[in-house]
Amino acid sequence: MIAEKLKTHFEVVKTSSLFKDFYSDQSSATHVLPIAKDTLRKVLHSNFDLQKENKGVYLVRSGGSSAKPLIFPVDIQENLYQRELLANALVKYGMVTPTTIALNLFSYKDMYRSAGILDDILERCNATTISLSASSSFEIMYHTATEFKANLAMGTPTKIAQLATYVLKHKLTLKIDKIIYGGEFLLDSHARLFKKVFGTTQIYSLYGSAETGIWAWGNYGRGEICFELLDDIIVEIENADINGNGRVIVTNLLRKRFPVFRYLMGDIGRIENKDGKRILILTSRDTTSFSIDSEAYFLNEFNWLYDYVDRFQIQLSLHPPQQGAIQFLLISEKISEKKREEVKEKLDAIFKFDVMQVLLTIQFVDETELYMNPTSSKTPIIVDFRT
Repeated sequence: MIAEKLKTHFEVVKTSSLFKDFYSDQSSATHVLPIAKDTLRKVLHSNFDLQKENKGVYLVRSGGSSAKPLIFPVDIQENLYQRELLANALVKYGMVTPTTIALNLFSYKDMYRSAGILDDILERCNATTISLSASSSFEIMYHTATEFKANLAMGTPTKIAQLATYVLKHKLTLKIDKIIYGGEFLLDSHARLFKKVFGTTQIYSLYGSAETGIWAWGNYGRGEICFELLDDIIVEIENADINGNGRVIVTNLLRKRFPVFRYLMGDIGRIENKDGKRILILTSRDTTSFSIDSEAYFLNEFNWLYDYVDRFQIQLSLHPPQQGAIQFLLISEKISEKKREEVKEKLDAIFKFDVMQVLLTIQFVDETELYMNPTSSKTPIIVDFRT
């Protein structure tokens, strides 16, 4: 069934203005390699010319590097139809109801419009949205949520956690029954914080991308989230391990004018069938790496950190005069001084730098001190300020 759908859709892809040259030497859908964001960016640069389009498009920005953003065109009517399908699914799932009053803390900046997308989807559910966006001050967030008695908050886990920290710090009270998050993985410590501060009883997530739209929804469970999928979304798992986890590859059959075929989402997960439904379970982001002082390091080399901390961020920068600098920002609710010293010793053992070439610093901080992308409101694990 999936193979036949991919074969049929590939014929559409090969005739599109974006991909007819890119796939000109491909005759079979089964031989098409997955396409990653950097390759898609090159395809768009070569083949998409807005001035030559005879019908308007919906331009959506993908999160990621602010230096090389990926701006993807979507057919307006196809986009609205997908949102309508998703809205119907969310109502049926019970995530959103006509009595929902949602505090929208997603981003709307520099063509990154997750906040606007969520406004539209919730309005299609006949719900009320309070459109503040991630750039609003926490004071305004709190007073607006209190004024309108918001019963749901939407945003990245980091942004909502920062609001919760603000409420705690100022000894305020704010009750929010439900939370919908996206854009980042949710930590168990986040879930505990939301329950403690807001009295939250339900935490949901939405999943998708600029290139494929939002097409999955689910209820958070400790350590994982199980997403249900729109029928017209094909999800494949590449290079699966013994547990069935591998790279998540997506083909959206709804998008025909500007199709993306077998797109690499950048996440690791698996597909299971439950009660006749396809369920996507995400486990992590795809492995990434960074280089400093002519050496490459991979994130999985630092998985042991999660035995000590809830979260960490690696920041790379240049320290005058042109000295490399790597900073580990570590977040933990409770960690003893002994454990802190163990972490520092282990990191020192990994990075045997000449101190004249690379400066290594290790700090235990709270959520507010992590770097957040000002456009997407996401807090990446690796932040490279050198470029």
